[in-house]
Formats: sequence, structure tokens, C-alpha cells
Amino acid sequence: EPVDDVRATNPPSNPELLALLTKKLTESAFDAKALIRFITASRAYQLSSKTNETNVADTQNFSRALFRRLPAEALLDAVSGVTGVPEKFAGVPQGQRAVQLWDSQQQHYFLKLFGRPQRTTPCECERASGASIAQALHLMNAPGIQAKLSHQGGSAARWSAMSDDERMIEDVYLTCFSRFPDSAEKAVVQEYLASHTARRRQAVEDLVWSLMNSLEFVFNH
Repeated sequence: EPVDDVRATNPPSNPELLALLTKKLTESAFDAKALIRFITASRAYQLSSKTNETNVADTQNFSRALFRRLPAEALLDAVSGVTGVPEKFAGVPQGQRAVQLWDSQQQHYFLKLFGRPQRTTPCECERASGASIAQALHLMNAPGIQAKLSHQGGSAARWSAMSDDERMIEDVYLTCFSRFPDSAEKAVVQEYLASHTARRRQAVEDLVWSLMNSLEFVFNH
């Protein structure tokens, strides 16, 4: 710790694990994708972020998954994906995703606010991964976010045109969270939609907005 501080006086906390990963990497002829598959298929990587009485205070021994905010580029792409409205970056073709940007000097307020590094040094510490009030307020109030939500060709417009509320709610949750809503969540949304029949489009936009501002959307967990 940190991950890029590789020196003899800063030994790994788990040398056996590091040796195993080294072995797997060399055996696969330095295939990075094979190494990633090996890591992500492990029990440790797939641990839940839910705590129990034995690991509630653990933040360094990997006994549970720790909440981690999505990187700036991934979060912006997630917002664009959920709303169905791609972001347009200066000097690059329409449809280019934030994670595909090669120019670290690209001027973009969202990416800067959420900690995209300038890549002036090789240090991992250059990327800001913490959460802030400014970030929360931006997701809640930014005109650009609202423009995506209310776009005539966006996801909210398509969802609001669906006549089957249950199917629509499931579609929204699958798009935002990659999971189906539970019975309590579905009941709350159905009640909200029923009380806003005259403003259905606005109600659907409110639903998507609320999910995009949740911890489940913003954080890996």
C-alpha cells in the first residue's frame, strides 16, 4: 500500500498471494485478460459488501467487499447508458465513450469533478476516488443531467410510453442496477406512478433520477 509503491522496504501484505498471481500470469504467457478472469472468479473478489459481526470494522484484510465509487469515466458512461443519451466530447466523434478518451487534457466538468486524473505522473494517487458534496449536488441538479433525463429520444421517454407498469419498472431497475426490483421497491414505484398519472413522463424521469442518485448506482459494492 499504495499499489504502485513497489520497493524492498515496502513488502506485500500477502506475499503468497502475490506469488500465486505471478505464477498465473507467467503460465498464461502474460495474458492480462486471463489474469483478470482468474481474479474475478475468486471467492475473495466475489465477497458481499454486507457486513457481519466479525468483519464490520475490517478495512484492509479483504474479509468483505468495500464500497468504492465508480471512476469518473465509468460513472459518466453509466449516466449516458441509463438515460440513453450519449455524451459528446469536444474533438472526438459522436458516440465516443468517456473510458475511450485518450486525451487526458480533455476539458469536461463532470470528469474533472469526479476525479479524472491529468496523467502528469505515473502515481495512482493522482486519481481522486473520494466522494464529495459537490459531486452529489451535480448528480442531483446539473442541467446536463436533467437534459439527458428529459431528452425526447432518451430512455425515460421510451419507458413512459410503456403501458405495462410492472414490465417498465423491471426494465428501469435492470438498466440502472442490473437486477430486478424487490416487492417493496416495486410497490413504492407503482404507488408513485398511480399518483402521478397526469404527469407520467415526469414521474418516470423522477424514478430514473432517484435511482441514479442512489448509493447502489454510484458505488461498486
